[in-house]
Order: sequence, then C-alpha cells, then structure tokens
Amino acid sequence: MATRAVYSFTGFPAVPERHLYLHHDGYPTGAAWRFATALRQRPEPEAFAAAFLASQPGAEPLAAPAQAADAEYRYRVQLLAGGGALQVACWRRLPGGTTWQPRCGPMALELFIRRFLPGDPL
Repeated sequence: MATRAVYSFTGFPAVPERHLYLHHDGYPTGAAWRFATALRQRPEPEAFAAAFLASQPGAEPLAAPAQAADAEYRYRVQLLAGGGALQVACWRRLPGGTTWQPRCGPMALELFIRRFLPGDPL
C-alpha cells in the first residue's frame, strides 16, 4: 500500500514556497531516505530544495498542501534565516481523519535523517 506525502519547502532562494506530492514511501523512514539522497547530490543548504526536486522525478507540484487530500504525511523543510541550516517538521493524518497531528520536529534535517535512517552516512 502506498504512503502518500506532501513535502513543502520554505525560505529557499528564488522560490519562497514550494509544495510537492509523492505517491509512495511517505512515512518518516522513506522521507529520511529522500532527504539523504538530496543532501548527497548537493550538500549546500541553499541548494537543498532544487536537489530534492532533481532526485524525485515523480514528484507532482501542488499550489497548496490541501490539494493532496489523500496524503498521510506532511513535511515542511525550511531554510533558516542566514541560509546555514535546514529544519524539518513532520505531521501525520490518521486514516479517516481530516486534521494533521504533529509527528516530530521541528528539528535539524541531519537529526531527522539520523533518527529515521540510522546508520546512513550523510
């Protein structure tokens, strides 16, 4: 069964806010794998949103997270002021539910990856 998720990116140069929808592997371990893949491609924090998009060719752009009514997870990755750090927050929508429940974060992106994908060499 697919675990759908919305990934939102805020604070990045040239694109103040962007939302992407992915149809599978949206649980935190899958998200951590996606995040680690993007960081391996481009480790600079300012380039993370572009690297994520490039590493996920199946991602569908959304105007707003609410467009993905069937998503079970939602992630917000934010480039913090000053451009030196990435932070992620995660929410989960329970089956049959309509509201987002906090799952974890906000926390440093590297900490999220270590928590849900232990042993991955960043």
